[in-house]
Amino acid sequence: MVCANDTMYEALVPFWPWLAGQCRISRGGNDTCFLEGLLGPLLPSLPPLGPSPLCLTPGPFLLGMLSQLPRCQSSVPAIAHPTRLHYLLRLLTFLLGPGAGGAEAQGMLGRALLLSSLPDNCSFWDAFRPEGRRSVLRTIGEYLEQEEEQPTPPGLEPTVNPSSGISKMELLACFSPLLWDLLQREKSVWALQILVQAYLHMPPENLQQLVLSAEREAAQGFLTLMLQGKLQVPPSEEQALGRLTALLLQRYPRLTSQLFIDLSPLIPFLAVSDLMRFPPSLLVNDSVLAAIRDYSPGMRPEQKEALAKRLLAPELFGEVPAWPQELLWAVLPLLPHLPLESFLQLSPHQIQALEDSWPAAGLGPGHARHVLRSLVNQSVQDGEEQVRRLGPLACFLSPEELQSLVPLSDPMGPVERGLLECAANGTLSPEGRVAYELLGVLRSSGGAVLSPQELQVWAPLFPQLGLRFLQELSEPQLRAMLPVLQGASVTPAQAVLLLGRLLPRHDLSLEELCSLHLLLPGLSPQTLQAIPRRVLVGACSCLAPELSRLSACQTAALLQTFRVKDGVKNMGTTGAGPAVCVPGQQPVPTTWPDCLLPLLPLKLLQLDSLALLANRRHYRELPWSEQQAQFLWKKMQVPTNLTLRNLQALGTLAGGMSCEFLQQINSMVDFLEVVHMIYQLPTRVRGSLRACIWAELQRRMAMPEPEWTTLGPELNGLDSKLLLDLPIQLMDRLSNESIMLVVELVQRAPEQLLALTPLHQAALAERALQNLAPKETPLSGEVLETLGPLVGFLGIESTRQIPLQILLSHLSQLQGFCLGETFATELGWLLLQESVLGKPELWSQDEVEQAGRLVFTLSTEAISLIPREALGPETLERLLEKQQSWEQSRVGQLCRGPQLAAKKAALVAGVVRPAAEDLPEPVPNCADVRGTFPAAWSATQIAEMELSDFEDCLTLFAGDPGLGPEELRAAMGKAKQLWGPPRRFRPEQILQLGRLLIGLGDRELQELILVDWGVLSTLGQIDGWSSTQLRVVVSSFLRQSGRHVSHLDFIHLTALGYTLCGLRPEELQHISSWEFSQAALFLGTLHLQCSEEQLEVLAHLLVLPGGFGPISNWGPEIFTEIGTIAAGIPDLALSALLQGQIQGLTPLAISVIPPPKFAVVFSPTQLSSLTSAQAVAVTPEQMAFLSPEQRRAVAWAQHEGKESPEQQGRSTAWGLQDWSRPSWSLVLTISFLGHLL
Repeated sequence: MVCANDTMYEALVPFWPWLAGQCRISRGGNDTCFLEGLLGPLLPSLPPLGPSPLCLTPGPFLLGMLSQLPRCQSSVPAIAHPTRLHYLLRLLTFLLGPGAGGAEAQGMLGRALLLSSLPDNCSFWDAFRPEGRRSVLRTIGEYLEQEEEQPTPPGLEPTVNPSSGISKMELLACFSPLLWDLLQREKSVWALQILVQAYLHMPPENLQQLVLSAEREAAQGFLTLMLQGKLQVPPSEEQALGRLTALLLQRYPRLTSQLFIDLSPLIPFLAVSDLMRFPPSLLVNDSVLAAIRDYSPGMRPEQKEALAKRLLAPELFGEVPAWPQELLWAVLPLLPHLPLESFLQLSPHQIQALEDSWPAAGLGPGHARHVLRSLVNQSVQDGEEQVRRLGPLACFLSPEELQSLVPLSDPMGPVERGLLECAANGTLSPEGRVAYELLGVLRSSGGAVLSPQELQVWAPLFPQLGLRFLQELSEPQLRAMLPVLQGASVTPAQAVLLLGRLLPRHDLSLEELCSLHLLLPGLSPQTLQAIPRRVLVGACSCLAPELSRLSACQTAALLQTFRVKDGVKNMGTTGAGPAVCVPGQQPVPTTWPDCLLPLLPLKLLQLDSLALLANRRHYRELPWSEQQAQFLWKKMQVPTNLTLRNLQALGTLAGGMSCEFLQQINSMVDFLEVVHMIYQLPTRVRGSLRACIWAELQRRMAMPEPEWTTLGPELNGLDSKLLLDLPIQLMDRLSNESIMLVVELVQRAPEQLLALTPLHQAALAERALQNLAPKETPLSGEVLETLGPLVGFLGIESTRQIPLQILLSHLSQLQGFCLGETFATELGWLLLQESVLGKPELWSQDEVEQAGRLVFTLSTEAISLIPREALGPETLERLLEKQQSWEQSRVGQLCRGPQLAAKKAALVAGVVRPAAEDLPEPVPNCADVRGTFPAAWSATQIAEMELSDFEDCLTLFAGDPGLGPEELRAAMGKAKQLWGPPRRFRPEQILQLGRLLIGLGDRELQELILVDWGVLSTLGQIDGWSSTQLRVVVSSFLRQSGRHVSHLDFIHLTALGYTLCGLRPEELQHISSWEFSQAALFLGTLHLQCSEEQLEVLAHLLVLPGGFGPISNWGPEIFTEIGTIAAGIPDLALSALLQGQIQGLTPLAISVIPPPKFAVVFSPTQLSSLTSAQAVAVTPEQMAFLSPEQRRAVAWAQHEGKESPEQQGRSTAWGLQDWSRPSWSLVLTISFLGHLL
């Protein structure tokens, strides 16, 4: 634009003379071609360059020039030309591509590169004018920011070209030190940010190679630039920034105090192991402690714990009781992270000296209780002022302490509001005794006296308000609370009540329905009928996050809403093939909302390949189930010559990839690329595909081709998710660097570790330990911190290598980990050693608090020896709360821990049992139940409770799975005193009672009104009915509804759930195979208490017309779909299953096959084909019936042994198409050279 505008050109040239050269050609200054104008000044003084060879055939001409470079080297000026020439040649390697000009030309290029790299390049940028350097930075930054797209074949979505990322990595690998030098000259924060972002997106192994191969001074200079640039990165990239920082730190021979201070803005992003490379002596430096104080808000708890433990080194500050006030203030952010046993050594004087600082320190329960013992004085009159000064510490006061300091009375008082904030941030348990005191204040004052805005602060205790209190609130009050409620804060019974009250019966708008999305789990026949289908379709996006909280029956009812049109049920779907129809009914096309597609049973998912390809943009991002993805993969008839880009375009649909498709990939590199792509999908890799991947990999490694002979760079360079999933037998072949990548992944995403089998977890833990510490040497604290969650799966010998003092200082971390059975048992023994916590009969409250939830690693006998004095009401409540919080956490739910009922009963025995044999059993109030747990109390004690106390704790009783038959009957007796006979129970009351309904007698069960599917599904979700009760429930429903078994549809079959087993075999035969084949998706997730004969009838329904057809034709997706119903497949049919079919069985289905049948139907060969998850699901009872050869086959599958010989006669080879090298190098070369002198 400047060159073409005479006025602008003439105005700018006096200030920027370089414009004259830049615009010479375009303004007609001479007829030299563009490339000659760029390259002429750069190349050595050779015969004049004519426009013809350089412009018309630049590739051959430049290769010819290379042949003359060695003889020209001596005539080139000392620095400028060789240096610039070296980088030109680097760029030409990208321009010309691999293999250009043949081996001879490539050899010349290599020699020229070597010669041009010999002179010192530190003055390279002196050859550029300032505006040229800035332009180079701008060009490179813009290139790194852009996403390159290539032409997309018809029918596929545009995808990012994989080679774009490869080329960018090549650019960074070659020119990073050069760019760092340029950045130091230009101080471009924008370019620095772009460059760092590119590094953060590089694979860890490539980034490590780049940094460690750079010169030390260059790496140190770049770290200085990062610190000066005040980089901003999103939370998702903070760990990658920490990894980059740690790599740069490795280039420093000594880590000094000043370096720590300079680095302090990046300290929060470092891994604990990297932070521990700084010497402990740094902590005696006041400036270092000041830096920790300034940046501690951004540091992670594990970082603070690691630094806090360093404070305990005796050579630094001496023993904790001797620490002066100045030191305590200086290290205040670290004090809450001291091991509890060390924190308990702080004296009352030391604690009182920091009185004003403790409230904001972020103390945990054990630390806070120790502080409160020194700060709270219950004998003085200024109780309210004391509580006010305590601030967040008041969250940890006991009900007794609160009662003596400031009795709770005002629902909007400052103390009460402060405690409600504790409940909102999770510090105060909504089910605890203090929360109960707060609820008492609200109930006594009545909710009607509070404005809607005032009522909002009580949202954290909403689930504990029950039903009666909600019925007293007005509609404006209820609507005002909805925005502040989290989804889990509404019980299903409350959701039914609220949705029934707040859902408009007429003219419901999309906005109104979306405002009620949190109440979707309250869907009932009445409310579903009130929602127009067009509104449901429009609300798909806002309802989608709540769909996973629906019950199976609610999901079925929602699907049925779209299958019924004008009173006619749809038997097929758009794009379906021949549908199986019930006589007299015609298929009606159904268009499903996107959010419901992942919920569809296979029988309703009749999309064909044309429909899939036509709507790929929608389908590729949906979270398809395993069986849906397999089903759709078959429907698409994916061609064997599909490229990686085409596979990526399939999105989550690629998760249904068949083993045969993988086996046809010819190249090992292509195979690994596809595997990498599969593991990057947001959906989980199904067990059979995982087994296929690793079996195929081992087969290829055993082949004689050179690229497959070892686990080389291809596997060591795999993504850490793949390495984590590597079969046990292959772990020892990984490099130490790869193992550490897995350890890092486990640290930041422990739930991925918990998805593995116990044997896999143990093998991985031992392999990681082998990498960190020599065998049979004591394990340091740093090793334990590096292992992180893997510690919980160490074996006996490795666990005993942990020094007892180090174990004691790491108890707080261990409380957050999932502990395998072996480690937990060994830990329970170690805790009782004299140098740890000692004999249980000598424990005090301090030992109990130090052990925390690890007390459940002790034996039941050891727990029963703990003195009553050490287990006061407050200590006991905190301990049980901590265990319950862990069990309800994401990691706790995935952890396959032992049943703790007996240990919990032993723990609370001193509270629930009389102090002496001649004393009566104590009668609990609701506070006592909240301080323990409902199943701790006997049926007699429950029956003698005050009715108001029982009502206040009804939600807890209904949710405790540990209540036995007598306790359930006693609790149900109290419920009948509250609400009258069962025939008067309303649907929301039945839902609130939950498991307590098992306590009803047979006649009382018959009185329940079970006409609609909402109430029926409440009973169908309960496991634990007696066979008589099952019969009563199902017969009562059939009688009240007037239905015959043959008329049970998709919804009601799903609603029956466990109670389906109340039907006799001859009755089950009348169930519609079409309807049952849809309900099988939901029923197959249950461990049905049906007899073998009943299960065989149910399985037979699936092979009838309207079902899935003959078993021999079933794909693995059908076995996965029907779940536990597969246990009813006849013996002969099971024994004839092929490997692919067997691997479709769910682990739960494996475990419920009767042991004698399991031993008869599966041969050793079939058992050896089980996936590791299936093999681990085999029960001890099943193993007892197996022959020695069968048991060996199961163990072999559990340990992921070698696969059987590979199949012969595979179809023609298939390989991924090569990607052409992108044109970035040409563009970048021209821009790069355009600013050279």
